[in-house]
Amino acid sequence: MKYLLIDTREKPKKITGIVDYFDSIGLIHESTKLLFGDYMDFNRPEIVVDRKHNIAELAKNCTVDSARFVRELERAKKAGARLVILVEQNRYKTERDEWVSINQLPDIMYWSSKNTTIRGEKLFRVLRSWMSRYDLDVQFCSKANTGRKIFEIIYSESEKK
Repeated sequence: MKYLLIDTREKPKKITGIVDYFDSIGLIHESTKLLFGDYMDFNRPEIVVDRKHNIAELAKNCTVDSARFVRELERAKKAGARLVILVEQNRYKTERDEWVSINQLPDIMYWSSKNTTIRGEKLFRVLRSWMSRYDLDVQFCSKANTGRKIFEIIYSESEKK
């Protein structure tokens, strides 16, 4: 039986579309405090999804909040879980005003933001380093498809095991 747990720190107003998707497919879910990540199946805790609003939030986790985020990665590693960071952004505009689609991690290389000092290339290097030390993956999706993508990650990954 599929029984999804959602971290209580996920703000209800921010995840309405995600929860609506879960309800539309009849997925049983409840909110509870998770030690790491935001979404996991009660019966399959080896795959956990950590949702990020956008690349800027991910960049903050890699710079200002890196000590806290590394502790989260350590907790996932200790639990034997694979952590998948799901970024709700599948494209960005470069400094040259060109749109770049994000299909995989290297696609963030030209990302930048006026709100942070880290640039895409550095962010890529930090994440690749963490991926080599932890069972970590980074994926991207559009905000409209977040619920579906969370479901696919948790249930298709855990079905393979």
